[in-house]
Amino acid sequence: MNKILEIKELFTNYLKDLNLNLNTTNYVDNFIKDLNNTIALYQNDATYCNLNFHYTNTSLAGDIGYMGVEGAFAYEASNILFPKGKLKSYPDFKAVFEALKNDEITYGVLPLENTKTGSINDNYDLIREYGFYIVKDLNLKVSQNLLGIKGAKLSDINLVYSHEQGILQSKDFLEKHHIKYKYYNNTATAAKLVKELNDIHIGSISSKACSNIYDLAIIASDINQNETNTTRFIVICKDFIVLDNAKQISIIFNLKHESGSLFQILKDIKDYKLNMTRIESRPIKDKPFEYYFYLDFIGNIKDNNVIKALNKIKNDSINLRILGNY
Repeated sequence: MNKILEIKELFTNYLKDLNLNLNTTNYVDNFIKDLNNTIALYQNDATYCNLNFHYTNTSLAGDIGYMGVEGAFAYEASNILFPKGKLKSYPDFKAVFEALKNDEITYGVLPLENTKTGSINDNYDLIREYGFYIVKDLNLKVSQNLLGIKGAKLSDINLVYSHEQGILQSKDFLEKHHIKYKYYNNTATAAKLVKELNDIHIGSISSKACSNIYDLAIIASDINQNETNTTRFIVICKDFIVLDNAKQISIIFNLKHESGSLFQILKDIKDYKLNMTRIESRPIKDKPFEYYFYLDFIGNIKDNNVIKALNKIKNDSINLRILGNY
């Protein structure tokens, strides 16, 4: 605003110096009005939604946070995504977000969805709550295995520990063999617990790597009922970083609680010929039966068509925010 006033004063003085026969005040006011409209149009199109991102073609590096301990699937994903990174383990998802918030780590690696069990809703909610960005993702094929102390047989096991996702992905196997289960905070810490308990009747559902790390026997391999069992991991950071090869955009928004509001968003996606790859809803706290929507589509924010589509979606939604282009 100060720059606009400065331009107005300079232009007024300039016109007075020319000694032109015109109403200087009205002429300058109209000029400033047109200038403001031009700036507004530019902001609405080119700097939509206050995007403050930067492109990079360099590899991501720094301290990496993940949930669990060595042998966890998040540990495996972190090693693939950051082969030279310094990994730091945390007890739960929120602890990873807190570590990133407090600059203990540069990036966090978290599971977001699984082909069998669907979304990890806690992480969807935490991304929105903390306002972080997605910078990269990885689809990791996951093999769940029944581990026990050495000498244990399948018929010996009557109780297993594992993370909720490990249990859900293997539930058919557990029911078939009448094995009870208890949720534990992580598949790898569950394996560690089994080793410490040293009970022939207790097992864990964990990765094959955990059998070597904690000196346990693999009693049954690949017990997840989905042969293509895959978990999508994301990399989060505090800054809006876009890698050169980014090809997917994630956004979050909510809508007016009225007929046709979601249809209009889907129409925007269609009208701009975007390929939507995912849509997910999560309830808004303290607003019964109202929802946030998470939506993914193929695209890059360097593409003018994508910018125009985002502008249209912004106009047709409430509180639109870009979660990342990766």
